[in-house]
Amino acid sequence: MKTIITACFTATVIFLASCQKSAVNPVSEKHMPAFTAKSLSAASTSNDQQDFDMTTLGIQVSGCTGEQLKVVSGIYHLDIHSVLNNNNLSVTEHVNAQNFKLVGAVTGTAYTGSVSYEQTFNTSLTDGKLVNKETQSILVSTPGGKNNVLIKIDVHVTLNNQGTLTVYIDNFRTDDCK
Repeated sequence: MKTIITACFTATVIFLASCQKSAVNPVSEKHMPAFTAKSLSAASTSNDQQDFDMTTLGIQVSGCTGEQLKVVSGIYHLDIHSVLNNNNLSVTEHVNAQNFKLVGAVTGTAYTGSVSYEQTFNTSLTDGKLVNKETQSILVSTPGGKNNVLIKIDVHVTLNNQGTLTVYIDNFRTDDCK
């Protein structure tokens, strides 16, 4: 049960933080360049940085105590680098959380959160093959013992040019309630 709650927490943090843009000003106003058919064979790079307010995540649940945790602060920093060269596109995303704080709804226990996330996409615009690799690490801790959670996830996915899954490797592990 703790693993399910922890997995739900992980999915919620990652999904909500990466999908909701907040009132926090972006680090950069740069946008991805528009690629034309003529530009696909020429080298082109793009860099983008965005910050998201983590308080929009609302209530989470501690995998150790079952207590509801309210996200009270945090900035989710997203850094994306892409390179398009000779019809090959490579994109690297790096994410980390800064000043990530949660508070127990019943006990008032203060938790400090830590999120780091690395993901790469490589695809050929000629043959349509897609390779995706990602590594995630999420830590939620508080002083004392038996209530800290560390989650690590490694995923490797390869799709052929027909969209058929040809490789899927998932390594989910958690170090609960230490």
